[in-house]
Amino acid sequence: MPEINNNNIETELSRDLGLISALAIGVGTMIAAGIFSLSGLAIRNVGSGAILSFALAAVVALFTALTYCEFVSIYPNSGEGYLYARKTLSSTMAFLVGFSLFLGYASSCAFYLSTFSSYFSEFIWHSPIQSLSAIIGLALLTVLNIKGTKESGHFQVAVTVTKVALLMWFVAGGLGSVQPSEIVAKFSTDPVRIASTATLVFITFFGFSAIAASAGEISNPVKTVPRAIFISMGLVTVLYTLVVLVIIAANLQAYDEAAMGRAAEMFLGGVGGLVIVGGGLFSMISATNASIMAGSRVSFAMSQFGHLPKRFGIINRSTKTPIAATILVGVTILVFLLAFSLKGVADFANAILLIALILVNGALIAHRRKYPNIERPFRVPLVPLLPALGILSNLYLLIQSSLELYRGEGFSGVLPVVMAVVALAGGVGVFLVLKGKIVPEPEFEEAPYFEPTSIHSSHIPEKVGYRILVTLSNPANVPQLLQLANAIAAERGGEVVGLRVAVVPEQLSPNREDFENQFFVTKERPILEFASKYAREHGIKFRSQIDVGHNASRSILQSATDLDCDLIIMGWKGFTSKSERILGEIADTVVSNSPTDIMLVKMVAGRKLENWLLPTAGGKHAICAEQYAASIVRANEGSLTFCSVVPPSAGEPVEEATDKMLRKAVRRVEKEDGIDVKRKIIRSRSVTEGIVEESVNYDAVMVGATEQRFRKMLFGSIPEVIAKESLKTVVLVKKLDD
Repeated sequence: MPEINNNNIETELSRDLGLISALAIGVGTMIAAGIFSLSGLAIRNVGSGAILSFALAAVVALFTALTYCEFVSIYPNSGEGYLYARKTLSSTMAFLVGFSLFLGYASSCAFYLSTFSSYFSEFIWHSPIQSLSAIIGLALLTVLNIKGTKESGHFQVAVTVTKVALLMWFVAGGLGSVQPSEIVAKFSTDPVRIASTATLVFITFFGFSAIAASAGEISNPVKTVPRAIFISMGLVTVLYTLVVLVIIAANLQAYDEAAMGRAAEMFLGGVGGLVIVGGGLFSMISATNASIMAGSRVSFAMSQFGHLPKRFGIINRSTKTPIAATILVGVTILVFLLAFSLKGVADFANAILLIALILVNGALIAHRRKYPNIERPFRVPLVPLLPALGILSNLYLLIQSSLELYRGEGFSGVLPVVMAVVALAGGVGVFLVLKGKIVPEPEFEEAPYFEPTSIHSSHIPEKVGYRILVTLSNPANVPQLLQLANAIAAERGGEVVGLRVAVVPEQLSPNREDFENQFFVTKERPILEFASKYAREHGIKFRSQIDVGHNASRSILQSATDLDCDLIIMGWKGFTSKSERILGEIADTVVSNSPTDIMLVKMVAGRKLENWLLPTAGGKHAICAEQYAASIVRANEGSLTFCSVVPPSAGEPVEEATDKMLRKAVRRVEKEDGIDVKRKIIRSRSVTEGIVEESVNYDAVMVGATEQRFRKMLFGSIPEVIAKESLKTVVLVKKLDD
């Protein structure tokens, strides 16, 4: 056996989000408060020209989206614009990008809450304090993020599908009332106002950055992120166009931030209108929560890179969240909420985000010059022309919006834009004064690195034989799990990979700079070090790995796929405490979606596993279990007994058929030497009772999954009941469906 350094523990990113989840992030972020409030304001400004304003905003956003796609292909980790600037520009310029994104997320969140307050006051309950509902919502969401939230990709998909369905219902209800002549008559021909309105609605397309911000958690980000960005922007642009047409068709007396809600009441009736309003309120809360999480990620990352005080990069060990960073975001949002009107905070957020995107486009031009030979799996064509167009278009929207606001409302109209510039200048000024006193800035490599899937200190090589992934959770069960895995792997010329998942809070992105050597990873090391020591002492070909991710089950599945494993072995306590789960939250997901054969082990410690009982009815899962059981028995010089249960009243033909089936099973494993194989017919009225009673005479029971047309249970009712009721070690086996 080749010598292996068992002290090398891999640290891998868990990339467990696919294209659908990435689309849900982008579409879910774009379909937020913007469509519910800004559509009415845009129509008030330019009538049906709002369609062109939304399209123009999408085109301008697309220039920067291309820049993001190239950066993601080079740095496929979470952190988006700030990470790109930090790898490319000077420290001061990188701070400017990070600070502008932080303010952008905070002001966007204030915009969502202002819209929530407006809708709540208009349709639910009119409060004497305009922002009361928004302030209460902010307080609750901030506390929720401090305590820790868990929003899986499946939940995000469900939320996004629901929001899209509600908007399509709204469109279907009013599209028949759209009159083309009326649309043409209400189309503004003022290009300046259309451009300034594009700036107003630009915030609705900023969701493309949310996809890039999650790049560190997306599977195959080089291909998935660009696809998700382009598809989501195209889908949302079409949807926004339809919504604008329907709102115009409502012929409302006033077009303001609540126009869509009133149009919904008109076309869908009172109940339908309330459903749309309820969907809008839920959407705003969802977007607010996501923005608080994103803002805390930015401030956390800036602390890690030396651009904010170290306290903002500290993770609380009980809540597993950056409390100081989350409070900072919450307080900043409150300031925006109290200082600006809904339109004012939208203007501030748009100005801040446009400035940030100007800098990110500039970073791409600088990056091409600074690193001309670096591998770029996704290349923006016509550089520097396209990123320059991104800079100019963003700058044009910013200037035209400011001029239009000034002409229409004087200094009070342009005040949010002025305050955005002043805030950035003030932040940079404070940074320059305190530079070097915040925290020491980390050293960076001279050239960027390109690691498409992982962060690690050593390398698990390409598979040359059989590979088993063992998830290790209970230290007491580690020796027996490794013995089981080694018995199977060694006979097939393979190896064992021990896996632990460092589950990090949803508010933070699992990336190299943030989490390597953090306590999330550190606390997982002892069990792997113990496993490595045991493997070394017993001659087991073993490697170990820590995955860093938000969801343990998805991390296990992704690692099994990435490492091209042939079998997953998981420990199991034998029952679940929640009725809606069958095996347990993690086991349910892994068993249902496993890319390999899977073996679930309910371990009874303290006994050598020599004599095994294997119930069989000749199904494919039982035949698969036969081969695994035979390998284990050979390694332990034990015995294997095949059994099957027949009713006490069964006649001789039934028993003969059963015995014939058992003989076939015996012959399949007797081909190899060194194994004692027996067969036994059990007579019992209950299959499970008969096997459980017989199991007392053996060290362990191995059961293959049962075939059933409608599977309410993951292995089938018989194997799972045996596993729960037997007092011996029980191994459930499920063969990968061909």
